[in-house]
Amino acid sequence: MGVPQSLVIDGSNVLHSDSELRRLATIDPERARAELERLLAGRARVSVFWDGGPGGSVRSLHRKGIRVDYSGDGEADDRLVAWLKHQGPRKTTVVTDDSALRRRCQQLGARIVPARGFVDQLRTTRDVAPDRPPPSPTDVDFWMREFQCKDGE
Repeated sequence: MGVPQSLVIDGSNVLHSDSELRRLATIDPERARAELERLLAGRARVSVFWDGGPGGSVRSLHRKGIRVDYSGDGEADDRLVAWLKHQGPRKTTVVTDDSALRRRCQQLGARIVPARGFVDQLRTTRDVAPDRPPPSPTDVDFWMREFQCKDGE
């Protein structure tokens, strides 16, 4: 059995390729980032690389089940390529429309998926109706008592 495919996201490029996220980014860039991360959440072997970051520092962390990498003062593209070299590009798909980054990743052997339309695809696969109905009010009351939560918490 082979190693599972990793999905690596050029965060800023993907964010700006989607009209809704791009519009949100003009109002609140951090909220736009959070929305893309929400759409990616819970998927296996996903890393998203962002230019800049909180406090301008280089950081990697795990949030919502995905690896999030901030480039600080450097370029997210350079960090993404370095990660790709370290992890092994053969089982990796990179999502970007950046031609220079696409070329660098392809030279290493990574598969490329266009950023344009990627977020739309995430929305349709993620936001489908669940297989089961929402919990009943009785179930909600039980778990609220079980976890000692008050209304509104």
